[in-house]
Amino acid sequence: MHHVARRAGAGAVTQGGPDAPRVASTRTIVIGVVLVVVLAVGLVLLLARAAGYQQVLDALEGADGTWLIACLALEALSYAGYVVCLRAVVAMDGGPRLSPGLSTRVWLASVGATRIVSPAGVGGLALIYWLLRRAGLAARAAAGKVLGFNILIFAMFGAWAFAASLVILLSVGQDAPFGMTLPWLVVVPLFAIAGLWLSQGPRGERVSRDTHRGWLRKALAAAVTGIIVARRALRPRQHDGRAVWGGFLYWAGDVACLWAALRAIGADVSIQGVALAYATAYLAMLLPLPTGGYGAIDAAATFTLTVLGIPLAEAVVGVVVWRFFNFWLPTIPALIELARTRELGRRLAEDAPVRTPDPTAGPAG
Repeated sequence: MHHVARRAGAGAVTQGGPDAPRVASTRTIVIGVVLVVVLAVGLVLLLARAAGYQQVLDALEGADGTWLIACLALEALSYAGYVVCLRAVVAMDGGPRLSPGLSTRVWLASVGATRIVSPAGVGGLALIYWLLRRAGLAARAAAGKVLGFNILIFAMFGAWAFAASLVILLSVGQDAPFGMTLPWLVVVPLFAIAGLWLSQGPRGERVSRDTHRGWLRKALAAAVTGIIVARRALRPRQHDGRAVWGGFLYWAGDVACLWAALRAIGADVSIQGVALAYATAYLAMLLPLPTGGYGAIDAAATFTLTVLGIPLAEAVVGVVVWRFFNFWLPTIPALIELARTRELGRRLAEDAPVRTPDPTAGPAG
C-alpha cells in the first residue's frame, strides 16, 4: 500500500521524513500558472468566437449581481463541505483530529498540487498522503485514508449523477437525451454492487492485504482498502454523519454554483439538468491532463449544457463565471499554501498526534 501511494506522487512522496515531497519548484509553479492562463484565454476566445462575440458580451452585460453573490456563497459552501468530509475521514478510528484551520490548509495545498503538478488530481492525493504521514499515520493507514476519502467523494458524485438522471428520466422539469441519462442509471449501481461485494467481510480483508503478486493485485488491494475505509465513513456513528453531509455539500455547492451562474445571465435550466450536465462534463477531470484538467472540463460543460437546450453564448458565459469561482478563486491561496508545504508538515507533526497506531485496522464489513 505504501508503494502504491508513493508511486502516485511520481516518486516525490517521502516516508514521513522531515523534507516535503518535491511536488513543485518555483519554476514549475510559474510555468504552470502561465500555461493555465494561456489555456484559459485561448479557450474563452475560441468558445466566444463559436458563440458570437456580441452575443457573449450581451450575456455578460446582463448578468445579475445578486446571482453572482450567490455563486460566491455556494462555492464557499462547497469548499467547506470538502474540508468537513476530509476531517471526518482522517479522524475515524483514532486518526489525528485536525483543526478546521489545518484541514483547510491541507485542502488548499492539495488544490495547489493538482493545479500545477499532476494530472487527474494525483499530485493532490500524493501531497495529502505525505501530510498525513507527517501527522503520525503509518504508511498503510495514510494510504487507506487518502484512498477511502477519494472513493467516498466520488461515490457521492455518482449518487448525485444517478439521482439527477432518474429525476430527468421521470420527466420532471428537464429534457435530456436518453443516451445521456442511461449510462449513469446503469454504471453507478454496477460499480456500487461490485464495490460492496469485493469489500464485504473476510473477502474484503483478504483482498485488501493481497499486495505481493503483481501490479494488478496491488492496485485491486489498494482500491478495496479504500472502499473499506469509505464504507466505514458512511456509518454515522464514526463521526456523527459529518463525512456524509460534508461530501454532499461539496458536490451540491459546486453544482448549485454552476446553476446560479447560468441564472445570473437569464438561462432557463433546472437544477437537475445542471447536475446531469455537470456530472457528464466532470468526467473530463478524470483524464490524465495537466493543470487540473483545465480546458477539458470547460469545453465539456459548455457542450453538455447546449445538449440540454442552453444557447451556446449563455453556456459559454455561465461556464466562465462558474469556473471563476470554482477554479480561479482558490488558486492563488492554494499556490501560496503549496509553497508552505514544509511548514504545514511541521505543524501537523506538532499539533495532530495520532491516538492509535493503525487507524485503518478493523473489520472489513
